[in-house]
Amino acid sequence: MVRLEEGAGDNKGGDRLHEKITTFFQVDWKLWGNDAIAYSQAGWDELEAGYYEFPFALKFPNVNYPPSGEEPKGFSIRYIWSSQIDGPALQTGLKSREYLTPYRPIIVTTPDRNWEFKKIVKDRKTTVAFVKANMIRQSYCPDEPFLMHLKVSLAQSDAKIASIVFKFRKHHEGKMLVQKGTAYREHVRVVLQGVLPVHNNDSKYDDDITFNIPTRLVSPSFISNHTRVHYDLQFVIHVEHGSLFKSNQSCEFAIPLTIANLPNNQLLRIPGLTSIEFYRNSKQCPQFFDPSLEEPPEQLGVHSQLMNSIQAVLMTSTPRDDPPNYFSVPNLPPQLDIMRERKEKVVYLTRSAKGSAHGADLTEATIIPGLFDEGW
Repeated sequence: MVRLEEGAGDNKGGDRLHEKITTFFQVDWKLWGNDAIAYSQAGWDELEAGYYEFPFALKFPNVNYPPSGEEPKGFSIRYIWSSQIDGPALQTGLKSREYLTPYRPIIVTTPDRNWEFKKIVKDRKTTVAFVKANMIRQSYCPDEPFLMHLKVSLAQSDAKIASIVFKFRKHHEGKMLVQKGTAYREHVRVVLQGVLPVHNNDSKYDDDITFNIPTRLVSPSFISNHTRVHYDLQFVIHVEHGSLFKSNQSCEFAIPLTIANLPNNQLLRIPGLTSIEFYRNSKQCPQFFDPSLEEPPEQLGVHSQLMNSIQAVLMTSTPRDDPPNYFSVPNLPPQLDIMRERKEKVVYLTRSAKGSAHGADLTEATIIPGLFDEGW
């Protein structure tokens, strides 16, 4: 959801809220009662007043869906549970409140690999410092040690390093296509920060930086259609110039990092890990099943795309001396039924921000005019 100012001058239309709701999947399972069928009305049974428990189990497929989150403001990814009691004879039933459950995809770190970061740090057009950082890894898991060797050399001879502050930052970004272009919002959260020891106001810094990647507020780096989560390590260098008449200057730079939640050396220890699919490329959805079973029963059938090809072959394979089969294809065995597949549902909503409870604490989004690309 984004808040935009629409209209200008005397025809100013005020702020409006634009909302896009994408449902990745929606699965349900009847815990008690009779299933409705297409050719018959469903009967019903009565439940006496009391306390009842209906156990069930749910298994996610080998698919990495986006991690749950509530940032930036107006953008959220939620995995919601709810239950419903159907009324008899198609009467209105009762629905429970919605319960949120956190979800994290399984992302493996990259193999250890030395890499070097170099940057010429400038303040406007003036070169302030030369930076070189050496790291042995490109991605990390929470609670793992981070090690980096940092070298900073000031460009001016009369300059000295007063202090160096570092921040481990988490970037939450969200965007949505609107009529004018792309509405964009960003929220930056400082997860960890510290001050590097600088001795004798030297013009150079050459030392190791170590800390443990925090576990709180750290989720894997991930990109979805409308959100992106990524990390960096920001450094702010405070510089002093002159000896008698001193002046202060500050500059900054950032080193990108990626976060996963499973070390690379665990890759082969988890069955089926290498078969995980990205959610955009998969039509699999979670599956309810009987909790007395260890695994859900295997689904029979074929994917819809393959089914279209099979039907085309069957329609064209009718002998010429038989009348054409216009209305249906020949009966198929259960193994060739269409499998239950994930279908995304998208709903667009717009309304005035005035008097809306959702838009009261939502600031106006940044518009990138003329940009209609949903890719990051």
